[in-house]
Amino acid sequence: MLLSAALLLGLLSACRNRAPSVSFAKEWTVSELAELALEHSGREDQEGLEAIDAQMDREWMTTYFEDAYDLQEPWEDAVVIRATGASAFEIAVLRMEDDSAAIRAATALMTYIFTRQGDFAGYAPAEEDMVARGGIMQNGPFAALFICPDPDGAYDAVNAALKGASISDPAGSIDVESDANVKGLRDFLVTYQGMDEADLELLDDSGPDALSAYIEENYGLSRDLWQECAIARGTGDSAFEVAVMRTGNDMMAGSSIRSKLNRYLDDRESAFQNDTEQLAMLRQAMAIEGVSSSMEYSYIVLLACEDAMDTALAFEDEAETWGFSYSDRHRTYEDADSSYPNRCLFTPPNKDDMSIYDTSAVLAAWEKNDPSELSSYDRDIYDQAQKTLGEMLRDGMSDYEKELAVYNWVVQNVDYDWTHQDRMKTTPRESFTPYGGLVNHTAVCLGYATTFQLLMDLAGVECITVAGAAYSSRQDHGWNMVKLNGEWYCVDVTWDANYREQGGRGRQEDWDYFNVTSDYMADTDHQWDYASVPEATAMDRGQG
Repeated sequence: MLLSAALLLGLLSACRNRAPSVSFAKEWTVSELAELALEHSGREDQEGLEAIDAQMDREWMTTYFEDAYDLQEPWEDAVVIRATGASAFEIAVLRMEDDSAAIRAATALMTYIFTRQGDFAGYAPAEEDMVARGGIMQNGPFAALFICPDPDGAYDAVNAALKGASISDPAGSIDVESDANVKGLRDFLVTYQGMDEADLELLDDSGPDALSAYIEENYGLSRDLWQECAIARGTGDSAFEVAVMRTGNDMMAGSSIRSKLNRYLDDRESAFQNDTEQLAMLRQAMAIEGVSSSMEYSYIVLLACEDAMDTALAFEDEAETWGFSYSDRHRTYEDADSSYPNRCLFTPPNKDDMSIYDTSAVLAAWEKNDPSELSSYDRDIYDQAQKTLGEMLRDGMSDYEKELAVYNWVVQNVDYDWTHQDRMKTTPRESFTPYGGLVNHTAVCLGYATTFQLLMDLAGVECITVAGAAYSSRQDHGWNMVKLNGEWYCVDVTWDANYREQGGRGRQEDWDYFNVTSDYMADTDHQWDYASVPEATAMDRGQG
């Protein structure tokens, strides 16, 4: 799982518009730019894509921007080229009302990249990875999104076109600013915090070897990842630290650097566990990233200081950046139950209706061997369950053998309902119930889990369904637990079935989530109400 990607939250000063006047060598349309991006996107097969032009369907576009991008900004024209179903491919080019609106749109697209990853986390790792590597562009009134095999190629082509440069030489004749005064910005932060430099250790290019060694040893950043840096840090019992780093304008590289700085801040918290005042300061510390006004480089800033958010806004003003992005470090851990300190806090996302379908009527009919009084819906479920179990079970099977047979059947025969990943489609409720798995052979996670649950119930094997979450408690997810020989085991048939759908064989040796421990589930991006379900601790995969 690529869970290191940050939740990008852009903040812009409300009363300022620094956007320079931009003149283009050609008056490009969004359709032309979108076609150019598609041509350089690295996607060889362009079948299966849908293109929506605002001129064709402005109402659809408005709804999509609000629901998918959470974008309310005024826009003039737009094109979206996207795949549906199991593919995350998406290119969007927007012409906004003005340059400031384009900057805000680019920030919204950054956030969308993070949330879109969650749609594929666990289900389609390759697609999740493509989303994580997605790119954002803002140039004058244009904003663009590139979720594709070659986001750099798409970005360079569109950016070069807008700059009037050759696509084979995207930089063209644009001059790159090189006078970023990181020491001056560091000193501004020190003064803003009311700190005395005499009480701080200062690291900058006056001692390049010591600076590089500190950054690599403490931040985990090699020298090739940054251009300039200046640091001021407290000594002794002080956790104060500010660092201003200049890097190239590479969104994904910046996200990776921020992720490492956040891990450093987490480690600093551990070092100050017994100092309430310093720990409180570290709890709200942050790593921010702001793009320079020239759009040619970025500042990445570490703020372990009082009122880090207010200081970040002050830095934005002083450095004249296009807002900033940051990672929400304590979204999932800060209020974690002390009984489970190493597990992500479970907070139900409530994006889906995770109520479990009541199969009591089907079970009662099974017990009586009389389905005549069932509703037509339950009768279809009953008949398919009877047929399925009749084909897979035989006399004398152990509970483990029954479980293995049921699990294998669901993995091999139920496909994922990819309408669930499409913001413009409604997933039928059947996909959340055993009807989806047994009758339609199409389901989402809860449909997989309740299908497995029902078959296990009918086979006489103790089983429960867990309605939990994934993607750091941001996406609803469901799976099961099975009791064998007095021990509980966790199973996630959905994610193992998805491996088969993504080109794997789906055989038992390929299953990652069959009869595993609760710790394994927690370590592989599953979250749940830990105290309300049994704890699975056995390591024998159910074989005794």
